[in-house]
Amino acid sequence: MRFYMNAVIITAFLTAFAGIALAETQINIAIVTSPELVHTRAANWFREEIDKVIPGKYAIIVHHSAALGSETQALQQIQVGATQMSVCTTGPIEAFVPEIKALEMPFLLPSYEAADLALDGPIGQDFAKRFEKAGFTALHFLDNGFRNVTNSKRPIKTPEDAKGLKIRTMEAPTHLAIWRAIGANPTPMAWPIFTALQQGVIDGQENPISVIYGSKLNEAGQKFLSMTRHVYSALVFVANKSFMDNLPATDRKVIMDAARTASLKGRAYIRDNEARQIAELRDAGMQVEERPDIEAFRKVTAPVVDATTGDTRKIIEEIRKLVK
Repeated sequence: MRFYMNAVIITAFLTAFAGIALAETQINIAIVTSPELVHTRAANWFREEIDKVIPGKYAIIVHHSAALGSETQALQQIQVGATQMSVCTTGPIEAFVPEIKALEMPFLLPSYEAADLALDGPIGQDFAKRFEKAGFTALHFLDNGFRNVTNSKRPIKTPEDAKGLKIRTMEAPTHLAIWRAIGANPTPMAWPIFTALQQGVIDGQENPISVIYGSKLNEAGQKFLSMTRHVYSALVFVANKSFMDNLPATDRKVIMDAARTASLKGRAYIRDNEARQIAELRDAGMQVEERPDIEAFRKVTAPVVDATTGDTRKIIEEIRKLVK
């Protein structure tokens, strides 16, 4: 009987140990956008890559549609380790990595190719080091797209046309400064904003085409789209640094590689679909201003760039030299 009981205990212990050994490590990814947008798509592509290379080891849960809060709240959670990852717009990161605002400067990056040059080279590597100082790991950069303005009131061809409009911006000081310089009434507001637009709490907003299209902002009363392309908006796969540092080296490489693969898919998705999305927005009734007075917008927002100092200004100059 004693031998039988000991065998039962040993068997139970081994079974429990095996369960622990086989248990998946959970990775929570906080996303503010709906499944249709590239933020969530990239997170899902990342999950697919991990499951393909090391199946059964990590349980990756994508919390989309701001289920875990705003981007700022998600970043706070990642910083303290309550959440492991996000695919996040760089704008709100300014509160944690101030120099990232160099990337948010108006009319600094003229094309997607220029953005690739900056983010895939030494400038991107420099940003990654600054993320680490704030307790983050920047796994890879991808596109959100070039930001354009929409509104419910009138066409916008010049900065004068935007004066007084209540424009939603990200919770980022640089974006507030840009729209104050244009003459609008910028209103920082966490995503999503469909209801606020629909109810007229705000007149308009500014976002890349993929966001305007994917979020169906034309159905929220946004009648006018102006292709200002005033800021290149990057996304970043961002993770808690301690979480990444404590992973086995082989797993850490798999995660970095998966983020890169998902990011490159994300860039292709944004670039390959932009023209089609603009056409469909137009077909749905949006009035599209294809050629706003870019030089006028560049002139009124130049003081935002001129006001930068220190490392931020140095990074801006490095980007200018690289893409000229």
